[in-house]
Amino acid sequence: MSVGQLCLFFAGIKTIQYFIVLVGPTAQFDTSTSLLLERFSHHSQVQSWWNTRFWNKLVSWDAAYFLKCVIVGGPEFEHERAFSQVWCQIVRFFCGNNFELYHVLRTAVALENCVNLAAAILLYWLTSKVFKANTLKLHQRSRLAKKAAMLYIASSGAGFFLGLYSEPLSALLSFSGLIAREYAVSYDVYGNLRCSVLRWPLYSIISVLCFTAAAANRPNCILLGLIYINDLVSLIKTKRIFQATFMPLLGGSLMLSFFLLQYHFLPYQEFCPERGGWCHKMIFNLPVTYQSLYSFIQSHYWNVGFLRYWTLNNIPNFLIALPNFVVMWFSTVYFSIQYPCSNLKPLILLTKAFLVILLLFAHVQIINRISSFIPLHLWYIADRLNKSAVTREEDMKGDDKLVKFYILWLIFWIPTQTALFASFLPPA
Repeated sequence: MSVGQLCLFFAGIKTIQYFIVLVGPTAQFDTSTSLLLERFSHHSQVQSWWNTRFWNKLVSWDAAYFLKCVIVGGPEFEHERAFSQVWCQIVRFFCGNNFELYHVLRTAVALENCVNLAAAILLYWLTSKVFKANTLKLHQRSRLAKKAAMLYIASSGAGFFLGLYSEPLSALLSFSGLIAREYAVSYDVYGNLRCSVLRWPLYSIISVLCFTAAAANRPNCILLGLIYINDLVSLIKTKRIFQATFMPLLGGSLMLSFFLLQYHFLPYQEFCPERGGWCHKMIFNLPVTYQSLYSFIQSHYWNVGFLRYWTLNNIPNFLIALPNFVVMWFSTVYFSIQYPCSNLKPLILLTKAFLVILLLFAHVQIINRISSFIPLHLWYIADRLNKSAVTREEDMKGDDKLVKFYILWLIFWIPTQTALFASFLPPA
């Protein structure tokens, strides 16, 4: 599949989604959008035909915060610091010196689509590289990469990825880092990790920069650091201490240091001790807290915390999250037992940790959009689709039936969620 074909598929999916936005109701469930538009734009502009029927509808949920952040130049209130300042500043850069609301909105939409398409193309490349090491023939890798990229484009993120959300940027950075690491490492016949010192820049500079930037954009991407922990343990087991020290240990330490600097140390320097609250949660009276400003905001303003979401009224949100939870968990089992791949062990660990944390601590329905930086479940679905293509329906296995159900769910979910998003209706 050529890049041109991927671009055509991307354009087709987005055209359908934007058409759904266009024909949807003009009235929105929440007033956040109208209040933002009234503050930063003239009434006549807000009420124009195209703006009323299309552009205004893209300013739903978190998109309203991102749009405001770009226009103002940063967070105005404490809770707005939960939204990626990295993404806001990138959009702001591409806006030039014109921060008129609809110019910013159009720029952000164009940029989001470019980033999302670039991430899909990188996923195609990453898939081809990863499964080259797993002895798949060229035509098999090509089909697998094609399906994985198409699944990324037609993802459960749906309406969230039409405008100003930051997840596509993290996916782009995550896939870039994974590609760099994949070219830097190899595996022997026993499945033991080998790191070439000659490719040290790929591993300890490029992959670290990409993963660190992904975590700076979205804190959940700090889980990419588990890849370095996995590699460190693997190299120590085979007594490759030099490579272990100057590749995963160094890379992981740099990533963690920057994360602590951004989310713990710098906020403390800016707000503490006057802010109180989380400022008092200091580590050994050092000028740094064990709770980050981000986690405090999530806990204080959105009630994020251990089992806080486990209430009867949130059962619908658990059901909305269920398809991705099931598919992602089965992907870890599949690549551990049925189709074991040595080079996928770090991603299996990452996926399991992601699911456990999300299930116990987060608003579970956000899995539909924030899982986009992990490719494991896309490879699972793509591989089963390839295999089921030559299997009679009566011979289909449990995995094939699960994947078939997931695809049918996507066909229902993508247009439905797009319409809900355009009307500022749940789920968030």
